[in-house]
Amino acid sequence: MRLALACEGAGLPADLLGLLIAAGLPATLLRAVVNPALVRAGDVEWLLAPGVDVLAVCLCGAVDAGIVGKDLLLEHESDVHELLDLGVVRQRLVYATPASAPRAARQRSRIATRYPRVTRRHFAATGRQVEPLTLSAPGLLVALEYADGLVELEHLLPRGEGELVVREQVAACSARLVAGRQARALHGAGLAKLIDRFRQGGEV
Repeated sequence: MRLALACEGAGLPADLLGLLIAAGLPATLLRAVVNPALVRAGDVEWLLAPGVDVLAVCLCGAVDAGIVGKDLLLEHESDVHELLDLGVVRQRLVYATPASAPRAARQRSRIATRYPRVTRRHFAATGRQVEPLTLSAPGLLVALEYADGLVELEHLLPRGEGELVVREQVAACSARLVAGRQARALHGAGLAKLIDRFRQGGEV
């Protein structure tokens, strides 16, 4: 079985690694692996890659299944099947602004983010129009006082001087097990067993 894991430039989150091990998967050696990497352990071939790459390999059928954050599924709306909420790597996607009083409002607030589609949908749902500014490090535009706020995962918000205040929750996110159409059609029985292993091995 080939499984792809979203790993953004560091080791796997401890709670995800613990769930993989509790499910009886040969994941112990992944403790010291960072992305990108292709690792074989027992009957499993692990692909550790950025989340967008995990979605891509699931979509084209290069792997049997993948694990990515809900934030990426919401943003990219990829044509993959979301099979299970694993209940780990829990995070909040939030809208945050500087703590100081805002300056005169623009017709459209500038919102720095890595999630432009999610940002537009969130504000449009309450009749607000914004100008999303896409940047891999959105906090920089707020620090430069070019953006009025940002939409980002809460644990990635700038800390210390220039700390931001969370104004709204945009989405509650966690790790999800996903598969492409091809893999689901060809390996449905194997995926069902994998889902059962996760359910038995952890609180999902």
